[in-house]
Amino acid sequence: MSLYQAVSRNEKEAAANFAMRPIRDLLLQLPHLTVNDQFEIDYAAANPILLSQLALNGDTAMLTIYRGISAIGLLMAHSSPEMESREIPADATEAIGWLIGELGEFAAVIHCIAAGCRRSIVDFEPGVVESFPNAKP
Repeated sequence: MSLYQAVSRNEKEAAANFAMRPIRDLLLQLPHLTVNDQFEIDYAAANPILLSQLALNGDTAMLTIYRGISAIGLLMAHSSPEMESREIPADATEAIGWLIGELGEFAAVIHCIAAGCRRSIVDFEPGVVESFPNAKP
């Protein structure tokens, strides 16, 4: 394989990886949802294609978050001697704890939204594969 082919393949892989950003897509799709007078998401008023994409991105985002939290836990467990000897500062450990807490809360909210989307489209059968555009940040 030539250097050009290797670089070209890496660029294609990078582009494919950039195309699959479930958390980013989820955050940019959420503004398309409306809320009712009680500030609850109005799933019935939403486009079913949007709900389908939100549910898929939500499930993928939750899996990504859970795997990341698991990996952080393994790293922390294996680095406990460095923590005891204070080679890893206590504020770094605290920051990781806050991050894990926020990621867990984020995953719980994503789960509720994805479940609401799936309940609303339980009988939806798309004829043609369509996609709903993300909002622009």
